Amino acid sequence: MINGQRIRALMRKDWRELARNKQAVAPLVIIPLLFAVIIPTAVIVLGNNAVLASSITGLRGFLDNLPEEVIPAGFSTAQTVVYAVIVYFMAPFFLVIPVMVASITASSSFVGEKERRTIEGLLYTPITDRELVLAKVLVSVIPSVLLTWASFLIYTVLVNALGASLMGGLFFPTWTWAIIILAMVPLVAFLATCLIVAISGRSTTMQGAQSSAVLIMFPVIALVVGQATGLLLFDISIAILASAILLVIDVAVFTVVVGRFQRERIVTRL
Repeated sequence: MINGQRIRALMRKDWRELARNKQAVAPLVIIPLLFAVIIPTAVIVLGNNAVLASSITGLRGFLDNLPEEVIPAGFSTAQTVVYAVIVYFMAPFFLVIPVMVASITASSSFVGEKERRTIEGLLYTPITDRELVLAKVLVSVIPSVLLTWASFLIYTVLVNALGASLMGGLFFPTWTWAIIILAMVPLVAFLATCLIVAISGRSTTMQGAQSSAVLIMFPVIALVVGQATGLLLFDISIAILASAILLVIDVAVFTVVVGRFQRERIVTRL
């Protein structure tokens, strides 16, 4: 039986610690700003510009390999570029946001307690292993998901405001984006955070935990590369299938992380 009061108490403590860490807070603003504001604004304002296509990694190859059937009929070249980038090319980048946020916040989950010398007192509290791991995971999952959702809202308002005249009206979001944001983002955030929390429990320094957490980025980067090369385009069927697979993986990984969590080993390694 999970005690919600103990979980919430630990989460509030960790959020207060995180709020005092300016080095952790700064990237939480920069990352969404890049993906939700800077890149889409450049795409819509510059449109089919050779300099833009060459400056955004993978964009030229993506446009060259984009299947014609995914673009509405009758679009001009400028409309095609804007629609392709805003609707398809940028989709996997919004899965990068929660993973990058989690890598910043979750990497300090246990190793941060060690460095602050509060881990021993925490491990001797009545909180169970499942509650402890779940609290540490939710401390990072909730801000990363909320930050991604806020970025999505800004992105939606921005691309429609800047692109409505070119596109002939509101054109975003699509149903695929709804699935990505509402289902895939929380599932990806939970999976990444579980893995990073497990790494943090085995690390001796925060720098070491953050270095190892970078490895969690590789699968998401593979999605970005697949999208950029045109090998994988997010549509409704792919988004639903990926969400179902992620749900199963999330449950399995959380169960394994809790099962392998050993308080005695953490205490002996202090």
